[in-house]
Amino acid sequence: MSPVENPPPPPPPSSVRPGQSGATAEPAGVTREIGPQRFQRSAEAEPERNLVQAIVAGLALALLVVGVPVALLALAGPPPIPTSLPSRDDLTGTIGAEQLVGVLVWIVWLAWLQFTICVLVEMRSAVRGIGLPSRVPMSGASQRLARVLVGSILLAATAAGQASAAVPATPADMSGAAGKSVISAAAVTEDTTVAGTVHERDDRSESGSSSRSGPSDQAVYRLGDMVLDPEDGKELLGMKVYVVQPPEGRYHDNLWDIAERTLGDGRRYQEIYELNKGREQPDGHELSLARLIYPNWLIALPDDATDADVVTYEEPEAEAEEEPAGTGAGESGDEPAAEGDATGENASTEGEAAEDTGGKALTGDGRDATGSGTEGAAEAQNTYRDLVFGGLLAAGVLGAIEMVRRRRRTPEPGDDALEAEVALRVGADPDRARWLDYALRSLAAQCRDAGTPLPAVYAAYVDNESVDLMIAPARLDAPEPWEVTEDGRRWTLERENVAGVGQPIADGVLAPYPGLVSLGRDGDWDILIDLEAAGGPVSIVGDPGAAFEVATAIAVELATNQWSDHLRVTAAGLPDELTVFEPGRLRLVGDVSSVMPELMSRRVDGLGPDVLTGRLAPGGGGAWMPEYVVLGTGPGEETAAALTELTSAASRSPVGVVCAGEVPGARWRLSVDSSGTIDVPALGLRFQANQLSWRSIEAIAGLVDPERYGGGDDPDGPILHEAWLPEARPEIPEPPATLDVAHLATAPVRVFVLGPVEVQCAHDIDDERRALATEIVVYLSLHPEGVHPTVLSAAIWPRGVTAAVRESTFARVRDWLGVDPDGSPYLLMTADGRLKLSPDVILDWDVVCGLLLRSRAARDPREEADLLRKALRVARGPVLADRPQGRYSWIARARLERLASDVLIDAAHRLSVLSGDGGDPGTAAAAARAGLRVRPGEQLLWRDLLQAQHAADGAAGAMTVAEEMSGVLTGLGVPDLEPETGALLDELIPGSGADRSGVHRRDLA
Repeated sequence: MSPVENPPPPPPPSSVRPGQSGATAEPAGVTREIGPQRFQRSAEAEPERNLVQAIVAGLALALLVVGVPVALLALAGPPPIPTSLPSRDDLTGTIGAEQLVGVLVWIVWLAWLQFTICVLVEMRSAVRGIGLPSRVPMSGASQRLARVLVGSILLAATAAGQASAAVPATPADMSGAAGKSVISAAAVTEDTTVAGTVHERDDRSESGSSSRSGPSDQAVYRLGDMVLDPEDGKELLGMKVYVVQPPEGRYHDNLWDIAERTLGDGRRYQEIYELNKGREQPDGHELSLARLIYPNWLIALPDDATDADVVTYEEPEAEAEEEPAGTGAGESGDEPAAEGDATGENASTEGEAAEDTGGKALTGDGRDATGSGTEGAAEAQNTYRDLVFGGLLAAGVLGAIEMVRRRRRTPEPGDDALEAEVALRVGADPDRARWLDYALRSLAAQCRDAGTPLPAVYAAYVDNESVDLMIAPARLDAPEPWEVTEDGRRWTLERENVAGVGQPIADGVLAPYPGLVSLGRDGDWDILIDLEAAGGPVSIVGDPGAAFEVATAIAVELATNQWSDHLRVTAAGLPDELTVFEPGRLRLVGDVSSVMPELMSRRVDGLGPDVLTGRLAPGGGGAWMPEYVVLGTGPGEETAAALTELTSAASRSPVGVVCAGEVPGARWRLSVDSSGTIDVPALGLRFQANQLSWRSIEAIAGLVDPERYGGGDDPDGPILHEAWLPEARPEIPEPPATLDVAHLATAPVRVFVLGPVEVQCAHDIDDERRALATEIVVYLSLHPEGVHPTVLSAAIWPRGVTAAVRESTFARVRDWLGVDPDGSPYLLMTADGRLKLSPDVILDWDVVCGLLLRSRAARDPREEADLLRKALRVARGPVLADRPQGRYSWIARARLERLASDVLIDAAHRLSVLSGDGGDPGTAAAAARAGLRVRPGEQLLWRDLLQAQHAADGAAGAMTVAEEMSGVLTGLGVPDLEPETGALLDELIPGSGADRSGVHRRDLA
């Protein structure tokens, strides 16, 4: 806001037409300059002149406010104060020089008091930003002088304060469609910004569930890339909105220029004023005068405005703090099992939805070429947008990566692969994958216990609240709490009606529908089809490149998803990098015709009784193991005929075929365009498809198997050895300060990242805000040098956040952490504008590093063992264990997980060796188990534990550990023991070998 009280009115439009006398016509082709750039000056000495003016004004103000009373006191003393009423002689006596001086002194004192009051009034108005100051009675000239002096002094501070409230735009930006104050990932290479629009979900059926359309109380409101406060979002939903920009030099945003830029006519500023008059703004003020607007105000615009975003909303996940949900899937029509086809109508309106920083509910149309320009620009910034939009696909891939890391030490991935991991963590939805797995297996358990067959599912829709199964032929005998709609063609399970989601189903129920694979998302619904139900090949046609990427995504999801097991995928014509996945579950062949005899023989084995009934029988995974073939290119005529024969059967067959390209005789035909929008006629749906590009596959391969596909460190570098070799031990980073356990125990604020993530301090915070606040504190604790708020915002909110939300969140975290005894906050702002934590805030990782560094310098084995023991007690588990879903996507860039696990496993191994050599097998075993909490598949530590238990309990103790090790390694998918482990078992338990340990090479599918 300009400090000038009465700014001049906007220039009137010219009423003289070109060619009339007296007109000064503009040259042809020259456009009249509008916007703030017309006020930009090139004078380089302007800052110095402003500084001189401020210094002169300050000296004058100090002279008048302080110098005048000091001079009066020095020259005339305190003003004469009457002690009684004047007598008659006093009133009629002659006025002398003393009396005249006294009157003049009183006049000066009163004038000084009046001016001082004016200064205070003007300072209050300028500092608090309350608009025009109150008028001081009979003080016109004094108040004007005070205003000039105060304004000169506070002008720079006022401008700086306003600029800090928003991200300033450059003059070039302001000349166009200025109006966004956004802290986004694009500013710091986290290019995952996604814009979203509103889906209105239809009911699943006319007689089914209640409508969920319209924003809920937890809806997330967006203005382009900005996240709005709920109250502002509700009021402005569906309206075009402009965000007032901070001052740029001497230019201040105003309604005339806003109207000129967005409506093409500055005279329409009155329309904007009427739309916004009296509406409370984010800072608590209201628009009461057309000339008084402030940065970050949200200005509603008429419907015909251009270059302005529309306020939209997204629905959050039920248990998440800031994550959205979306729209419904389509409704199917006829039963496709007998026909191999289906008709239906799309129950969801076309539109777009997007997902928050949590990594859930990303939709397709944000990537569609039909989306808005803003969405297309945001999408283009994200190199791995197919991973960010992955949902269930990304959850499976991320699970495979984490499983590999739990099995063994792997090299650090390269920078490109780490960026892909960040995208995976943003997009993955493991909670929804667990929910779908629970729903399907619990249904199988209920059908098995009731003695009823499984329903024939051909498609499924899943969101965070429900699972819908499309059934053909229809059945009405759904077990509770499943609900039957559409005359038995749709079974629905509401999450609120079940308990124990994520818990294992009793008796290890086999996956009933392993051929279910997600094609993409429609709104917030993941759309899945069952390849077995097609009764023939499924062809993906349309754009060849997009079809190839869809087929690749299907193969990868089949190989990694949680709701399928005991299956095998045979892929041909797909990237060679797919060999990084479990070979027992996905195999890559050069030509599918070479394995057709094998596939046909397994098909014969699979025929006979109904395949769904067989999966409910004990040991149903044997001959019923399903086979799925995924081809990256269209097959030849002979191969196509063989594939059609392979998948054709009178009843449901445990085989499925997907081909990128035309396949004669295909039962389902999916069409995908170059933007990734897929059309599924069998479901009557059109939505954004899951895709995996070549670059994403290469990055995923570098994460799953960095030894083969370009790890970031030297594959021949230091590794963990049986003996203590100083040159081979992992390097320990130097902590900011030398810390001990006592520092952590007595710290006013404690941050724990080794194990369950936690922040402990004296104050409390609302439970719904704790996860976000904890993530901010953890990020700052791992960056002790401090970070700029823009960098921090991009990490915490990778899709963008308004300055108002950002600053209010930081202020809330500052209040939560509190202040030290001297009143200094534990969350500091440095002189260069960085946020950092006080040195009094202690991080457990820093304590562990300090203890381990001291242990390596210790010369006494007992001192070394004591320091190692303390360090392992502080480390409660792997880095950020039990982290909330969708958060800490930035942790890959910190490169802490692999470093911490290497350091802790080295410490556990060293303590186990020292304790074993010192005759303390109990401590040796405890040390090994502490390391196994960090990496359960580390066989070096299992060998330490075997030796310690053998020393304590003999061969029986070693056998107990061997059986425990077998169960853990089998659960992690480790098929074989390392040679060193097998040799140790032969030594400790003669004649046992790997067979006695229970660890065998097995089919892990």
